[in-house]
Amino acid sequence: MKIDECIGGNIRKYRTAYNMTLKELAERIHKSISTVSKYEKGTISLDMPTFAEIARIFQVSPAMLLQSADELPDINNTYVQSAEVLYMYTYDSPKKCIVQSIIGRYPSVEQNHAYKVNLFNDVHDTKNPGNCGGLYTGDCTKKGFIETYILHNQIAELEYVLISCVDNLVNPYQQLGLISGLSNYTMFPVTFKTIISSIEITNKDVLEEELQFSKDDFKAMKRNQCLTILNSR
Repeated sequence: MKIDECIGGNIRKYRTAYNMTLKELAERIHKSISTVSKYEKGTISLDMPTFAEIARIFQVSPAMLLQSADELPDINNTYVQSAEVLYMYTYDSPKKCIVQSIIGRYPSVEQNHAYKVNLFNDVHDTKNPGNCGGLYTGDCTKKGFIETYILHNQIAELEYVLISCVDNLVNPYQQLGLISGLSNYTMFPVTFKTIISSIEITNKDVLEEELQFSKDDFKAMKRNQCLTILNSR
């Protein structure tokens, strides 16, 4: 089933459960009845603000609008229902600003070190992560001080992201990592730094310094012909 059809079917399911008409939902999200009907049929894609608003109206996690019927039993039986919340930070060089994202991890009850993951990218309000710039879902494994995420963009079907992290030996609440995926600006493959933390980081100056590539990073890159992380502060 295509992602638009899956989302549309879930919107129709929740709208019906709420005894809400197409007209009522259309009025609440400021769209035409025809547009909402096309959403439910999966013939057009939702933009992220509308997607997040519909999830808020139905009082469900945005991830619930993405689950197909055959996936739900596996999720419910295999993973705990309460998510561990992590904060992820990257640096947007063109805009010269820190990008904050929220990771929700659901530990497996059957397999150690395994998680289901929702990544709400570019979140402006951490208490409302559904209103974000992009939603990724996938899996995570953690063994020792190493952690790996493999995530799929739920709006752009062809985009996958790999996040490789190691524990920060100085700060036990943080992980240092590299994100590999496609650039939103060029649509070419890119890799950039990230910090994932179990607590929210408010010192933007420290974040900006640690997330930008340093002269030592570039020297090591030239010497080894690979991109790696040197700092563990």
